[in-house]
Amino acid sequence: MKKIYTTLLLLSTLILARNDIPSCYKALNLDNPNPAIQKELFILVDQTTPLDKKMMIYTYKNMMKFVKNGYAVAIASFSANANGKYTDVAYEGSLENLLPNSAKHNIAKKTLRKYRGCMNGQYKYAKKKATKALVAVLKGANKKLPHSDIIKSLDDISKHIIAASKASKKVVLLVSDMIEHSSITSFYHKGLIKNIDVNKEMSKVKSSGHLANFSGADVYVIGTGVIGKKGYRDAKTLKRLTDFWEAYFTATNANLKAMGTPMLLEDIK
Repeated sequence: MKKIYTTLLLLSTLILARNDIPSCYKALNLDNPNPAIQKELFILVDQTTPLDKKMMIYTYKNMMKFVKNGYAVAIASFSANANGKYTDVAYEGSLENLLPNSAKHNIAKKTLRKYRGCMNGQYKYAKKKATKALVAVLKGANKKLPHSDIIKSLDDISKHIIAASKASKKVVLLVSDMIEHSSITSFYHKGLIKNIDVNKEMSKVKSSGHLANFSGADVYVIGTGVIGKKGYRDAKTLKRLTDFWEAYFTATNANLKAMGTPMLLEDIK
């Protein structure tokens, strides 16, 4: 089985579209009757937003629901182009759909045994690789970074990663305090969150040319208003933030399902 997976790793470099998980079908020269991706989860982590242990566990548990056959996971981090903390895709992988029972009758028993072992190895490999990437990205968060370029980063990620996905259903888990502080606009005034004028701020976003397109994805946000790992904004400040982002996601072809302030009270679907 180790030899098969070594072959898989070599074959993965030949795949045009990025997939960090090598193909069992290609390794065994089998036709894949159903290459479609049913759902893809995009975990987007703002590197200026450190999470406490509870929120990290929540993020991991929800990610693992998408590490399954026919599903895909992408993990990206962003903040601003400062101290090397630029937008980066740490992981992007999908697990292949299983062969239907009707197709197994036409495959030699020896090949079928190898296929079953390979698919089991594919799951374990994906779980390990996705977990390692998520832990590295979440632990890399640093509240001391000077800027939080959420708007531009979401524009880049939505257009180059989310729009490019061939998944039938797209789901975004955005991990961020949602406090923009960039050349486009800043939600700060004298160290506090300013009284956000939604229409005025949306005008700035549109004129900047960085209005994202989430391609109809369901969006969940965790971490809104977080100050470090143990501090949180007051209710009035959170209302200002949520009002703006609700308008933003409506304008960017996203289906905002829930905003955690900071924690979500529901699982991601």
